[in-house]
Amino acid sequence: MNPSQRLLPIDAVRGVAMFFIGVSHISFYLINDSATLTSYLRAIGFLATPAFLLVSGLACGYQLAASPTTATALRILDRGLFVFLVGHLLVAGSLVYMVPPGTAFEHVVITDSIGVLLCMAPLLTHASAQRLLWIGGGVYFFASTFALLWHPTSKLQIPLGAALFSIHDGSMPDVGWVTPTIPYVGIFLVGVGLGKLICQCQQDGRAEALNVRLAAAGSIAVVAALAMNIARHFVKPFLMQHFAPNNWADVLLTTMNVRHDAPPTLGYALFYGGIGIALLGFIGLLTRGEEESRLFRVVRLAAVIGQASFVSYVVQQWFIDFVPIWLGFDSWLTPATSPLYLAANTLLMYWVAVIWGRHKANRYITFGLKPESGPSQWSGSRAPLFVSTVLLVVGINILVLENAPRLMPAKLSLVPTNPYPWAPTKVAGHDNSAGDAPVDR
Repeated sequence: MNPSQRLLPIDAVRGVAMFFIGVSHISFYLINDSATLTSYLRAIGFLATPAFLLVSGLACGYQLAASPTTATALRILDRGLFVFLVGHLLVAGSLVYMVPPGTAFEHVVITDSIGVLLCMAPLLTHASAQRLLWIGGGVYFFASTFALLWHPTSKLQIPLGAALFSIHDGSMPDVGWVTPTIPYVGIFLVGVGLGKLICQCQQDGRAEALNVRLAAAGSIAVVAALAMNIARHFVKPFLMQHFAPNNWADVLLTTMNVRHDAPPTLGYALFYGGIGIALLGFIGLLTRGEEESRLFRVVRLAAVIGQASFVSYVVQQWFIDFVPIWLGFDSWLTPATSPLYLAANTLLMYWVAVIWGRHKANRYITFGLKPESGPSQWSGSRAPLFVSTVLLVVGINILVLENAPRLMPAKLSLVPTNPYPWAPTKVAGHDNSAGDAPVDR
């Protein structure tokens, strides 16, 4: 979109999400120094995923409401395909030291989920904002509750539970494909509904009133989540006494936990999603105030990163997850030095975003789909090339996994040897696997 068409609150929240992703990722290196600090940093970083899902849906909803045309739908579909296909290669490639050897490209990363959701968004062109809000909330609630109740046991159920609900109790080999896809759909639908609502209110001259409501609704959700999280400690004896035989006690207690993200719970969505919605409202109100204030300048800086969120995320993945171990200075990252590295990462994202924006490089995140494109033109597009590349890489990794005993010693011959070989206990916040790390972090 042209700079004049962009919404500052959306870009700013995207930028904030990028920072908190960095907070979560940097915690990986602190697990041996302080497991408690690592846990807290991951909890702080949980803000990133629901906030980014919300604003991604919000941007789609706003565009579809402002211009419900075939060109808009194709533009969103085009971006979704690029993020899903190219984004997977760029992001998953940075995980070679974070996951078991040979399994990097089998892992589901957040760009995969975002790409699939963007491809789905054009189907919502004519859905009303209110309906999307209710459907999104319902999908999330029922998907979360179902995921907490379901305990997959068969060979078919286990991968489905991992790929659709992020149910992973260690019974599935750690080869990736772990993500709460269905709950993510619910959060995204709420975002699309909010985007359409913002567009309608802008057209009716009620933008400021909506910002007040967003700030209030988000704040109420956060307070409600905190109240639930505190209450669970007091109601636990009662629930365990009356509902434990039917497994409902564990479900209800987990639902009230704001820090349970696999599968994500109601408390998690209310708390972290509420913060994202409140930020949208407060930033929307701030933009109508004094533009020379220090807080407004910080918002503008965050928006610069948010305008180039895709490339910012890719840069951050490689700078935090790959470079320290590749160059061998990951052991230097301690509670004292990690904030400095996180600050360097933030500065790098900002300057890359500045250069990216100066050259209007977002136009390259595309396969070039046009309204006049027909099936006959697909053969000459770039989509088949990237689809084939993804399938080839995944196929090679599957073959490597099947022949691991013979191929394992030479798997990572193209990159420097990891001085600290992967071990399940090394991954921050995980007991026995890293399968869902790219999504959670």
